Amino acid sequence: MTLPLALDAATGRIEVFGAVIDADSRADDVPPLFLKTWHMVNVEGRQIECVFATASSTATTDRSGVELTLRFEYERLASAFITLTPHRHRNLDTEAFHASADDRYRFHERWLASAGVPRQPATFSWGETGVARDRSENVHIYLHWTPQPMPGESGDGK
Repeated sequence: MTLPLALDAATGRIEVFGAVIDADSRADDVPPLFLKTWHMVNVEGRQIECVFATASSTATTDRSGVELTLRFEYERLASAFITLTPHRHRNLDTEAFHASADDRYRFHERWLASAGVPRQPATFSWGETGVARDRSENVHIYLHWTPQPMPGESGDGK
């Protein structure tokens, strides 16, 4: 499968849809193909306004789908969620969608392994990544970047 997506596991850098996303990315920097929305999110017990930026495509050689959602806290990249949808899993009815969850999970695991992440979850100097599924049987790859202090911050919470 040829996806318009690459992950450098050593750095946490994502290349997708002609854009480069990494720990230095800011919400204002994402290309216009990303649809941005603002939501209040509970993060570790406190309400934070987050910017979510989402882009998707089925422009792959085998008509597979790729969706990338970026979450920014205080304009800084905090997380990314990648959903890969092989053509055979597109347009499934509810029962077939739920029945395919394990297969979709393994598909995401194999993709991460091909990107250099043999086991999940995996921790790197930049953060962590792995495969997850929610209660609705949606499956995705997550990347969570370790927060870096803003210029002038000590990084020790003082």
